[in-house]
Amino acid sequence: MSNFDEKAVDRIKRLEREVERLRVKESGKFIALTTPLTSTAWDGDAYSSNGGKTLIDLSAVFDVPDGVKAVLLECAINDSGSLTYSTYGGAWIIFSGQNDESWGGQGINLEKEPNDAHRNAHMVVACNSDGDIYYRINASGTGTMDVTLKVWGYWL
Repeated sequence: MSNFDEKAVDRIKRLEREVERLRVKESGKFIALTTPLTSTAWDGDAYSSNGGKTLIDLSAVFDVPDGVKAVLLECAINDSGSLTYSTYGGAWIIFSGQNDESWGGQGINLEKEPNDAHRNAHMVVACNSDGDIYYRINASGTGTMDVTLKVWGYWL
């Protein structure tokens, strides 16, 4: 290896160490967004019950940086049959950083709401180690729950 190559490799190693040092220093910092991150997959599209939790790759779908610890999520939903639907507590959606069968997480419930009633909430959702979240939907029928998601910030 030439002297130039050795110096370039050493400089790259120093830069990598500095990036890692800054990453550790910035850990836990909240990044607030003045314009939310949105996705055409979550802009009011109709969803059905999905049984188990389903992954949302936040970096691919919303352009959130990889490895974030949590997101500030705005969720708006309505379900065309929410009033008459009583299975598992009505129509609902939950978000979680854990892909397990627990019912835990942050979400919105439409139980006892009129059909097509609009509910929204802002919530902090912890992410998995990759910086992604999971969702689970209990809709009143096929394609009956309309869901809009926006990311308003994230924790590094």
